[in-house]
Amino acid sequence: MSKQAIHDQIRAAEKALKPSDDYAATVDTEVTPGTAEQYDAEAGRMIGSDPDTKKIIPPRNPDPIIAKVRTARTKATLRKRARSVRHVALKHLSQLLKFADQAQRAGDWNEVERIVMHPVFQAYIVLARMMPADYANGWKPVRPRKGKKSSLLRLPADWREQLAARSRGQFRVPTLMALMTGCRPQELEKGVFLIRTETGLYVRIRGAKVTEKSGQKFRRFRLADHPLTDELIAIMQQSKTPARMIVKVEHGNSVTTHLRAIGHKLWPRRTETITVYTARHGMAAACKAAIAEGADPDLVSQVLGHIVDETASYYGNRFQSGGRIIVPSNIKVTKAIKHKQRSRIEVRRLDGEIPSKKHHVDMRLKLSHQMQ
Repeated sequence: MSKQAIHDQIRAAEKALKPSDDYAATVDTEVTPGTAEQYDAEAGRMIGSDPDTKKIIPPRNPDPIIAKVRTARTKATLRKRARSVRHVALKHLSQLLKFADQAQRAGDWNEVERIVMHPVFQAYIVLARMMPADYANGWKPVRPRKGKKSSLLRLPADWREQLAARSRGQFRVPTLMALMTGCRPQELEKGVFLIRTETGLYVRIRGAKVTEKSGQKFRRFRLADHPLTDELIAIMQQSKTPARMIVKVEHGNSVTTHLRAIGHKLWPRRTETITVYTARHGMAAACKAAIAEGADPDLVSQVLGHIVDETASYYGNRFQSGGRIIVPSNIKVTKAIKHKQRSRIEVRRLDGEIPSKKHHVDMRLKLSHQMQ
């Protein structure tokens, strides 16, 4: 290969590292360590990474990677994947260019040619050039599924009481537990303990979806004073051990099937299905309403068995709480809640992206004076 052809390849790589678009990231763009870690992890899923070292496997063909990025269901995911792949491509292409420059300075043109004509070098040039808009060209988002919180839409204020009143047979007590605790179907399979004391009725839930970085191994709290709590107490009094009881089912989805059938009978015109997760979202909504009134900001995470506060945003909002108060109290969990969402909000507020409460007060006062 001629030196001119080699120089052409080097210039193509240099152009990819520093595109003409003023808004595009370049090889010199600084990112925080946390963002870089997220980019590397996402790019590893798109390009491929060694399971032991977690290092990116050098790509030889960019086409499968581009195709994988374009399998994103939403525009936000597409942009995240595109930026991650490009970040990694810029980083590795820059490193390869440095190796080529060192070989050129040493007069080793065979090594320079080997580097710039290698399939990995060529692949990184293509991936470094690819902007999010290039991936989006001809791509269409998949229509998102309705979130489970939508099952709370247009329910009457006493929907819990109505479901409980229609519940019969072996799934009646598990239904009461789901409605009053917001537990998962898998947690009903593990068994939920009821403990009656002088101060009230308590539950102890062994968490599902528990790993080193997610989920509460156990959570314990006092059920709210509520007619459904009274029904559970009455059921316990009829048992051989009125102070303790375990509620357990073989298949958690059976409780969902039970609730779905009752929901169809109660509200036949509804398109949203009632499931155990409806009760879980309903509990989250009730806890959020309590937080708005001054309760512990970690209430939702603690009651639902989460370890990170941001997951609470996936659940029902406070305006969907409805009906009698069902918020538990005296909550104990195995791990402290990590405040990722709260930390991000504080950072954005400090950066001026989110106005502070004082700003809103000042604006209201200013508007009030203008109207007088």
